[in-house]
Amino acid sequence: MTKLSDWQRFKQAAMYHGFAALALFSVWAAMDTWYLVTELNLALVLSVITALVAGAWLSSLIHEWGHFTGARLSKSYSPIVPEVRGVFMFGFNHSKNNRNQFIAMSLGGPIANWSLVIAIFLLLPMDTIGRATLLGMTFAKAVSVCVFELPIIAKVMNGGDGEAAIEAQLANGSQDRGAVLGYLSGALVWLVAA
Repeated sequence: MTKLSDWQRFKQAAMYHGFAALALFSVWAAMDTWYLVTELNLALVLSVITALVAGAWLSSLIHEWGHFTGARLSKSYSPIVPEVRGVFMFGFNHSKNNRNQFIAMSLGGPIANWSLVIAIFLLLPMDTIGRATLLGMTFAKAVSVCVFELPIIAKVMNGGDGEAAIEAQLANGSQDRGAVLGYLSGALVWLVAA
């Protein structure tokens, strides 16, 4: 078995994630269109369910690509993993990268999440419950990410160690707090948009 170059692994990751994102978004769009055409309750329920799944997965996917973009723009050592499974696609070696590279990599994730929220808000009219659900879920994930990651970024900007800051956030319940705040804010956005 020949070892693939980083560029070849990048192309594989882009294709894998691109097809997955296209499939998820297409299934949601089909359910949303079905509801628009028929106004069936079943179509509405499926539009909402697929919006939740697609919104969550697309948010995670765009988040990781945002981290990757930040890493590569800062010229970080950030090789693509040998086999992409799920959304994780690259490694970030803390000992081979500096503080500024860590910050650039870290900021890329939240920036990508908020870019997705803005794109959905601007590109999709909020005239169905499924569309409002997609917006609400991506908003929830963006808030959740910020609750967890912004304190890490702030600590590193103030001279802290990236790995230690991540461990501290994992240990202090920030992921759970972020999820709760994210889903509450996402529900509020859904109520306003629907």
